Amino acid sequence: MSNLHELLQRSVAQHRQLHDRMTAIEKRLPILDLESTVKAADDMDMLFLTIQNTDQQILAIMDAESASEHSDLIEQRMELGRILLDQYKSITPKLKTRLAGYKAELFKIRHGLQTMGGYAPPPSKAGRIINTAN
Repeated sequence: MSNLHELLQRSVAQHRQLHDRMTAIEKRLPILDLESTVKAADDMDMLFLTIQNTDQQILAIMDAESASEHSDLIEQRMELGRILLDQYKSITPKLKTRLAGYKAELFKIRHGLQTMGGYAPPPSKAGRIINTAN
């Protein structure tokens, strides 16, 4: 098992990566690009799961004495956590607005397809060409 110092360093690096990914998503929001937005959100979710795994490892080996020895890394991690929380509060309404826009577009497309499906050319009263090649 990794030692606490290495785990805390990894956790700080992962939190920085999460911050970078959230910033990238926030920059993509004005662009109507569903695929890149979904991919970025999926990448962020995967990183979040990795962070949770690292946190579980940290909690398994950390005690009061080791926490005081590594207080600088713990403080960095806490500060990054506060930044991520603020960023999350900022980005969530924008994401919800973007998703509502995507849903509205999909509704229009589906409604248009249903409408167009209701129109069919009237059956022709003229005879059809008979193929005698068979």
